Amino acid sequence: MIPFGLPVHRSRLTKRIATIGASFAAVAALATGASPMAAAQYATTAPPKAYVGLFGDNAVAVIDTARNQVTKTIPIPTGPHGLVITPDNKWVYASSDGDSVVSVINTATDEVTATIDAGTMPHGLAITPDGSRVLVAGFGTDQVEAIDTSTNQMVWQVPVPQPHNLAITADGQTVYAASQKAGSEALAIIDIPSGTETDSVPVDHTPRALNVSPDGAEVFFTEAGVDALQVLDRANNQIVTQIPTGASPHHPLFTPDGKLGMVVAQGPGELDLFDPASNAATGTVKVGTMPHWIAATSDNHFAYVTNEKSNDVSVVDLTSNAVTTTIPVGNAPRKIVVQSGAVPVSGGVPAAAPPAQQAPAPQAPPAPAPAAVAPQGQAVAVSIAKFAFAPATITISAGQSITWTNTDPVDHTTTSDTQVWDSGSLAQNANFSTTFSKPGTYAYHCTIHPFIRGTVVVQ
Repeated sequence: MIPFGLPVHRSRLTKRIATIGASFAAVAALATGASPMAAAQYATTAPPKAYVGLFGDNAVAVIDTARNQVTKTIPIPTGPHGLVITPDNKWVYASSDGDSVVSVINTATDEVTATIDAGTMPHGLAITPDGSRVLVAGFGTDQVEAIDTSTNQMVWQVPVPQPHNLAITADGQTVYAASQKAGSEALAIIDIPSGTETDSVPVDHTPRALNVSPDGAEVFFTEAGVDALQVLDRANNQIVTQIPTGASPHHPLFTPDGKLGMVVAQGPGELDLFDPASNAATGTVKVGTMPHWIAATSDNHFAYVTNEKSNDVSVVDLTSNAVTTTIPVGNAPRKIVVQSGAVPVSGGVPAAAPPAQQAPAPQAPPAPAPAAVAPQGQAVAVSIAKFAFAPATITISAGQSITWTNTDPVDHTTTSDTQVWDSGSLAQNANFSTTFSKPGTYAYHCTIHPFIRGTVVVQ
């Protein structure tokens, strides 16, 4: 069992200095117009910290929100993916999809104090509102797992094909899992107390990220290749509406008071805002390049948005719908969590004024392409579009070459399952070619989005 804190002994002098400092802080807070209760809280609590998973650095960055600067980088195993924080702010859990563990970080010391074996390729994490369970999307193990946070031991596993991200209802009783298995894409519904799947909702496209609405009546989720936020009615498991977004929407989130909905659009690099009551769009904020995840402060004042390709975090003031600060954090930031507490309005790197941008209307996704046979001796082209290889299966002759071109607004790769080739990250309109000299069947995938798969048959 991991202890939740050790007693700290300080001299009387140290305590007196701390008390005097707290008093000055409280007076300063009152002078700026804060209520006595807020001033007291300010005097006795440190500003909250934010934790950012750096996928490119195999680390978690720690941000001091008072100064908007990274104060520490915590190494963890390969491929930081999921990230959650306990309600008491004391522990951060981080999964590593290039390994098989969930790391436990003590926020008092910002050190890893334990690791939990979660099986191959753990993806997203979610935590119950009471902090008693951390749920793991085991993409490589085809199961959703539950960690008891009092012992850091697994207490149940539920079979779910390639779960990617998770969303838990406010009562802590139900979790929705985005199941990305090709041909059986769905939202799996799991009862948390019993650890049993109670239902599964098939969806038309690969589900990406999701969240439960503030009133608990709906699930908002994004799908690969669909430029709209899907809204599922929990009462009948039917999609009741779509909210148009910018290209390639990913993570949806609501402010703690439930008055504002947000979703990142990775293509244009923006944070799209909407009214959860009416589902009407209310604004767009330009952020960094390829935004990935959002964390909202507990006072509803700020949203922290990770930008995977510009290697920074945009701090969005939700009272003015503007980026006030941009924080360089490290390579490929993805998930982010913020401790509860009011974030001071201060410092950092001023953000440039964003240009006006209009979100495109959602487009109907293309029908799946049939297997294609290339004429002998002819060069072959495969596109990466709407989060799919097209054609998904291609037959060629030995000695022919294939050129892949990424037409999506987000990066992809073409990578052999058996390490025969690897394109590396391909930006929009970038291409990669390779020649196949030996007959055989070659399966491949996108390492950034593992649900995107293709096959080359060489005759």
